[in-house]
Amino acid sequence: MSKINMNHFNKAYIAIVLAFILALAAYDISYSKTNAETETTTNQPTDTKTTEESGSSDDEEKAEARKAELAETITTPVASNATTDEEASRMAEFSADYADDIQSYSVKDIATNVAATLELDETAAMAQLLTDLPKEVDVDSAQYQLVNKLNPLLTEPVMDFAYANSGKEYNAAITDAYTALIDAAASAGYTLSTISAHRTIAYQAQNVENGFQDYLAQGYSESEARDLTNAYFAPAEASEHSTGLAFDWLGTEWTGISGSLDEAYADQPSAQWLSENAQDYGFILRYPQGKEQVTGYSFEPWHYRYVGVEAAQYIAQYEITLEEFLALVNYQTALAEEGLA
Repeated sequence: MSKINMNHFNKAYIAIVLAFILALAAYDISYSKTNAETETTTNQPTDTKTTEESGSSDDEEKAEARKAELAETITTPVASNATTDEEASRMAEFSADYADDIQSYSVKDIATNVAATLELDETAAMAQLLTDLPKEVDVDSAQYQLVNKLNPLLTEPVMDFAYANSGKEYNAAITDAYTALIDAAASAGYTLSTISAHRTIAYQAQNVENGFQDYLAQGYSESEARDLTNAYFAPAEASEHSTGLAFDWLGTEWTGISGSLDEAYADQPSAQWLSENAQDYGFILRYPQGKEQVTGYSFEPWHYRYVGVEAAQYIAQYEITLEEFLALVNYQTALAEEGLA
């Protein structure tokens, strides 16, 4: 009887020990699994990094969207010579009469046109335009003053005068630039005659009337004469000759055969020299062919305007106008002010 009870005891003891061992094993497995999961979680990239990357991506998208918005809303200047709202309103009334002659183009439009010329996509063209654009341009400087049918003058600009080889007066501030260009042309074999330089607003008003009467005398109807006058004669308040920075130049090889201010002058050697070299002395061909709706005037191969060497070379490089240059400068300024440059 005692032997039987001992066997039962041994079996019970063994069962208890086995149960304990199994419990320890189960705990160890559970502990190991928990540690493994913890290590895996610890070694994985944190949610903070993902959040930062997402936030950075959102910021970049917002910045690009804002740049695109500015490129569509910043245009070639309008009423830039106004100092008050009242003056801007008067200029708007003036410009309304020339709505068919001149348009305002956005920075996006400018980039699109340059992209086509350079055979680039628009994004690449915009990047190149901004990279090469002269920095820290003071648009309030006299050399950048814009005068056209969207930006008329209300008062006469004040300046000191110097005198061209023909006796015509111009803004004395650019004497060195004028002299350098005339001398360089002479060294290349071309004598440039200054047909016109500074004009007062009153003088330009008479000039416009004379032009209109001349077209009538040539047999044009009043309507035709007015259209021709608008195409080639700036309204009294919208002539940049009033700045003293604009010149009408003709080579003596052209005037010597009775050539006048005519588009045909473009084929003359002196006109081609000007087109290729004027920018190196700070002058631009002010009214290029194909830009009539930007400038408001027909192609004038004789009309040059001083803007400074850096701006002139940039304008010539990208085949744009003063209007477009100023729009790009204003865009660059807006980007910098908003921390988007």
